[in-house]
Amino acid sequence: MLTRADLAKYPFLNEASDYIKELGISIVDIASPDFSPVLERAEKRLEEALSKGRVSNEFSNENAEILSFPVSNLILSLTGEERAQRRFALAESKRAYELLRQESPEKLDYIARTTFGWKLSKIDAQPGKRYYDFAISLADYLRNSVHLKEPKWKLPNRILDHGLVYATREELARLLEEEVRRRIVDRSSKPPGEIPKPLQPKVERTRGLITKWLGAPSHYELPRVPSPEAMPPCVRHLIDNLAEGKNVQHMGRFALASFLVNIGAGEEDIVKAFKPASDFSERMTRYQVEHIAGKRGGRTKYTCPMCTTLKTHGVCYKPDDICATIRNPLSYYKSKARILTGKGPKREPS
Repeated sequence: MLTRADLAKYPFLNEASDYIKELGISIVDIASPDFSPVLERAEKRLEEALSKGRVSNEFSNENAEILSFPVSNLILSLTGEERAQRRFALAESKRAYELLRQESPEKLDYIARTTFGWKLSKIDAQPGKRYYDFAISLADYLRNSVHLKEPKWKLPNRILDHGLVYATREELARLLEEEVRRRIVDRSSKPPGEIPKPLQPKVERTRGLITKWLGAPSHYELPRVPSPEAMPPCVRHLIDNLAEGKNVQHMGRFALASFLVNIGAGEEDIVKAFKPASDFSERMTRYQVEHIAGKRGGRTKYTCPMCTTLKTHGVCYKPDDICATIRNPLSYYKSKARILTGKGPKREPS
């Protein structure tokens, strides 16, 4: 059912991997002049992913498109930068979505079944009723909709019938985007002990791009605030996750930004804390930080959400003894700062 053009569009498919194995190409082969289009496309994929968070879907050389995908993955793995690998996976999955949403229901059905093992069935149009293209198993739907924030993805807002969730063709493509992203992250190749000599210049160039677009690794670099040691466990955990390029949900990002705004962190430092995020956009991040700080919109400065809200959204992380005495991360910061300065803890009024 799939053509070579399909493998070029979706190089993460099992058929694409089989095709590459049959070619029997080595790293030495890739570095030869005959394969220069492959390396050029691989580097372009990486640069687009790191700088824009998206990979273009226009190509003229199908073989170069198919082969460049694993080469990009290899070069990226040789840098040892997990945050860059997550950004690459996100960018490639967005590219896949733009292509998948244009496919026929038959091809979407085939890809979902054979590549990802989904259980689903196609639905024929019924006169006078809202049209859906697919009925997806509840497990497959929940696994891929859990991080989608729009209300329409919440299960109470879906049609559920005998363990099947109804979805349109475009909705199925969006759910497949999540599956693609996860697959690319899970299949990130483990680098060999040494960087193959033919790829050393490409790896170094990619490291430079990572630093340029994602910033230097900052796992232990906290934003400059009066008392960084007084930050609560949840905030430190959010900063660590962002520094590692891990996905942080909307509530976590809002909690972190509002917390930092209220304890006196500079806007530049706050934007920098978000820079390693796989979907980082400096323009959007800066706008949101300024909005939270009360410099945009209604000019209202937002405070940090209450601990009960953070627990509901899964943001609370390893609460300690001080957490039991406060109701807001800002109160934790004040209480811990008093302990560190020798002034002793102080409970919030009941």
